[in-house]
Amino acid sequence: MNSVTNDRVALDEDFHVHSTFSDGASTLAENVEAARDRELRTLCLVDHVRRDTAWVPDFVAAVEAYRHRPGLRVLAGVEAKILDTSGQIDTPPDLSGVDLVLIADHQFPSDNGPVHPAEVRAVISYGGMTAAEAIERLCEATANSLRAGFRALLAHLFSVLPKIGLNEAMVPDPLLTHLAKRVAHAGAMIEVNEKWSCPSVRTVTAMATAGVSLVAGSDSHHCRDIGIYDSVRQTVSAAGV
Repeated sequence: MNSVTNDRVALDEDFHVHSTFSDGASTLAENVEAARDRELRTLCLVDHVRRDTAWVPDFVAAVEAYRHRPGLRVLAGVEAKILDTSGQIDTPPDLSGVDLVLIADHQFPSDNGPVHPAEVRAVISYGGMTAAEAIERLCEATANSLRAGFRALLAHLFSVLPKIGLNEAMVPDPLLTHLAKRVAHAGAMIEVNEKWSCPSVRTVTAMATAGVSLVAGSDSHHCRDIGIYDSVRQTVSAAGV
């Protein structure tokens, strides 16, 4: 049982659970069964999409079969990467029936499109871009991705920073505060992610201070990991949320 609840982060919920619709190892049915076994209150079933993904209607219909059973709130979510600095995200045009769009920094969002983290790391190392410029562009792209028309959840915020040789401590306080205010203004949520152990205590605290809703996510790709929190528990405890 995993029913510890803090003022802002409930640990009997899991907002980030993948299935065989994309790169998960477990079916929707197995995920739902695991969530029930662990007495979760909320389960968001999430799979990766791109602009040409055609199976979203089938996914939404499959999730619908689990929505109205008592004792567990089941949501349908899709996860998509930020494409560029303007905040375009890699989703198909029709998201009918999708409850949450998980927005992720899988690659670095440049002015001209997504760039592999290794390339960005190399550019920073030879002086083509400073660390400060990279962080500012990432924050701007993240904030710009929060458009009207869907409910957004920022998934594993700042997970790309270590991949490009940087870290969350390098994000200046004013920039972090500004991002938190924009997230709050957009009504978006922030995931405290178990798999990537991010965002940091400092970032979580800044988001909570701005009034952003915080949720827990395992980022599970197998049903055995649903609702199992170690790093999330430590982060929310240290942040006092």
